[in-house]
Amino acid sequence: MRTRLLVSVAVVVLLVVAGCVASRPYAQTVPASEASVEKARLLHRHGLTRDAKAELIQVLFNGADDASKAQAHYLLGSIAFGEGRVDVAAESWRALAEQYPESQPATLVMDDLDALAQIVEESAEGSIENAVANTYLRHADFWSRRKPDGFTIDSSWIPNVEAAVKWYDKVIVEFPGSEAARRAYEGKLRTLLGWEDPGRYGTKHGVEASFDDYMPVLLQTFSAFEEDYPEAPTLQALRFQIAQAYWNNRDWETTREWLNVIITESGNADTFYRDLAQRRLDRVEY
Repeated sequence: MRTRLLVSVAVVVLLVVAGCVASRPYAQTVPASEASVEKARLLHRHGLTRDAKAELIQVLFNGADDASKAQAHYLLGSIAFGEGRVDVAAESWRALAEQYPESQPATLVMDDLDALAQIVEESAEGSIENAVANTYLRHADFWSRRKPDGFTIDSSWIPNVEAAVKWYDKVIVEFPGSEAARRAYEGKLRTLLGWEDPGRYGTKHGVEASFDDYMPVLLQTFSAFEEDYPEAPTLQALRFQIAQAYWNNRDWETTREWLNVIITESGNADTFYRDLAQRRLDRVEY
């Protein structure tokens, strides 16, 4: 009798606990729509792009909340852009901006829609519904078929480094922590390191043109890159490039400092850049 009573009490307790759990606010759980957006991100990350797009389209039609739909529009546009389907990306992001203008994803694309429309105009043929007009265009294209498909830009006297840095910085600021921002950091650092145009009188750019003007910007950018992407595989290569820039400037002491950083960061691993840094340390001065 006592055993049966204990079992009955236990069942009652379990039912009460279950009722309490079931009555907790829904905010304690992850909404299905948000889970679907995260599932789409995971699918895309693992190369299952087709499944990811299907999942996002499902979010748009399954009664999800506005925040999830805004994310779905944004991700659909991002995937399309990555596939080179700029017109589809523009369509998705325009829908995002029109339907959910106050959402956080909309703020990311709002300023760039005009630029995206320009890319669509330049790179996509588009659909021309008027058959007569389309025929006229084919006639015109026949007679002007030797015209260049792209536009020629005369960049003489334009500061190449500053122009490039402006666009790299837009990526870094507007898409922090993303793969695009990592690539922008690397592109910006390579640009600041500089180059020399081909030809006998080729113009020099970046550090190669003016060590004193560009090296402080280069060091500041590298420090930010190192902080934002501490595991980036290009860090050691960029450290050696900086050491080499000091070496070319005959600053032996700072060259040694950067080479020793490479060795320290390598730990006990016998890596290419650790070996290279050690070999350069053996012959710094010339």
